[in-house]
Formats: sequence, C-alpha cells, structure tokens
Amino acid sequence: MTLLKAHTARRVNLFGIGAPRTATSSLAWMLRGTGKVFVPEAKEMNGFGIDADVTESVYEMRFSEARTEHRYLADISPVYLSSIQVAEGIQAYNPEAKIIATLRDPVSRVISHYRHMKGKIDPSLGPELKLNINSYIRKGLADIYDNKLEYNSWYSAAMNINHSFYGKHLQSYYRRFPHNQILVLVYDDLTRWRPFRQGLWARQLQRFLGVNVNQKCRDNRAVGFETKIADDVAVDLKKLFAADVSTTSDLIGRDLGRLWGY
Repeated sequence: MTLLKAHTARRVNLFGIGAPRTATSSLAWMLRGTGKVFVPEAKEMNGFGIDADVTESVYEMRFSEARTEHRYLADISPVYLSSIQVAEGIQAYNPEAKIIATLRDPVSRVISHYRHMKGKIDPSLGPELKLNINSYIRKGLADIYDNKLEYNSWYSAAMNINHSFYGKHLQSYYRRFPHNQILVLVYDDLTRWRPFRQGLWARQLQRFLGVNVNQKCRDNRAVGFETKIADDVAVDLKKLFAADVSTTSDLIGRDLGRLWGY
C-alpha cells in the first residue's frame, strides 16, 4: 500500500502494532466491545507495504462500515511492530494516530508463534516449520547471527525471533510519535491473575482512549505441539534478548527483566 493521499473518508486513527502472539485478538475483542472503536471483522489489515494486495482503495473499503459513533477506526496488525517501513508509513498517513503495542516474554512469544504457525501454516510456505522446535530455533539463531534475516520471510525461524526484539522495534515508533500517543500493554497483566493487576489492561485503555473498556480475554492458545525447549536453547535465546529487554524496560519505564526473568 502506498502512502494514502488526502481523502474525504475518515482515516484510521488507532493502530495495534503487535507483536504477534501477545493477545492482540483479546485487544480487538475489548476494543470492539466499547462501541466506540471500529475494528474490521478481519482485524489485520497488513497495509503499509506488508500485503501488496492491500491497495489504498482496499484499505479504505475495509473501514467503510464504521459509523459516526465510532471515535476510533482501528487497524490491529501484529506484524507492524517489527516491519521496518511501517512506523514511517503510519506517521505519513496519520501523524495524530494512537499506537498500541502489546509485549510478552520474548522466549515465550517465540514458542507460541512456532506452535501457532505449525498448526495453521502450510509448511511449503515456511519449510522450517517442518523442524522440531529445538531445531527450528537453532536454525533461526544461526541465521540471525549470520545476518541472514529476510524481512519478507514471514514464516522463517529468524523472522519469528526478530519479532521479539521489542526495544529495537519500539524505538522506530518513539522517534516518530509523541510518547502520549503510544501505549504499551504487557501480556502478563492480562493473563496472570494478581489482585493488584486485575483489570489493568481495561484501565490503561480507558485512560489512553477516553472510552469505557470491559476487560475480555479471548482464549487463543495454540495447542497440539510441543511447548518445551531444551535448556541450552532457552539459555541461548535469553542471552540474545537480554540487552533488548533492558532497552525495552528503559523505553516504557518498567522492569521487564525482573518480570520475565532476564
């Protein structure tokens, strides 16, 4: 999708940028439930150069059913966070847009993404999905260390791992949008029951958007494939992500290293 020109149609003004497997489906459910946020039935637009079929007219058409009572038109595309061209594209399209990022322990997210894709993606699209989880992650680590990451190889192990470099990716958005236009939500606050965290996503969203939000967590767990990885693989992943977790913590003002065990 090329950068959109000025049109009479309303512009999308809320972007859920991911990362993948961080409860973006729950986010979409919660936003739809407000009655003030229009989220298309297929929440992932994958515009701004991700999907070549999403032209300007196609993008706008997907929001054509929005009503006047919808204060926000929301595009929730989890691959936007790690896509190097998207932050700039969104800024050019609507510099006043609000941005919501959702984050999860980087290692847990890699595992969940593998399981999700292995259950839904044709391995001919991503041959590495034929590998068991340890071989898959080792392949991705090797490709990253050898600088073999291809940003359009969505089903590769290296791209999966790349999605978890939150700090590096978030910096692209913080450089382009005021901090008060960016909200970062943490997966653990939604999925781990703790009295002082109960309903935290809803409260954060209410403050950020100015609409009433009822917290609703959609169970979208990937099932049927191995969940545990070898100890040495886990150690290698944590070493890879440790510095970026520190960067992310500094950006959002929260000790994620302590929360996630880094």
